[in-house]
Amino acid sequence: MPEPRKPIKRLINLKTSRKGIRQVLGDLEADIMELLWKSSPASVREIHGKLAKKRSIAYTTVMTVMSRLAEKGLLRREHHGRAYLYSPTQSREEFCSDTISTVMTGLLGGFGEPVLSHFVDTVGSKDRKNLDELIRLVEAKKRNTEKSAT
Repeated sequence: MPEPRKPIKRLINLKTSRKGIRQVLGDLEADIMELLWKSSPASVREIHGKLAKKRSIAYTTVMTVMSRLAEKGLLRREHHGRAYLYSPTQSREEFCSDTISTVMTGLLGGFGEPVLSHFVDTVGSKDRKNLDELIRLVEAKKRNTEKSAT
């Protein structure tokens, strides 16, 4: 049975003007992670080759960013011959889930009820179906919580 994954503890600098994982990662970090989620493990040379097809970028820049992603716990680095092979420590879905959890925990810890109120207002203003789905999820969570308490 696989070990339960441990959430990665990291600081999040949320850039709300950006989309997707670029809200929490720089452009190059995001591009590297996306490439590795599609095909890993991979060496710096392989990732550099893919990135160089779309932009002018130094090999050493890619190597530095990949090393930093490993230091942050987002990539695993394994020695393979004369090079390192890198692979993500989490799937893209796990990364997104952990990021959302970290952001929500931080917001709720700092602002509490106003965060919940604004969240409901925002969800409800976009589409009534989203609000109905939120209600369904809350009710399901309440049922599961009640079952585990008994």
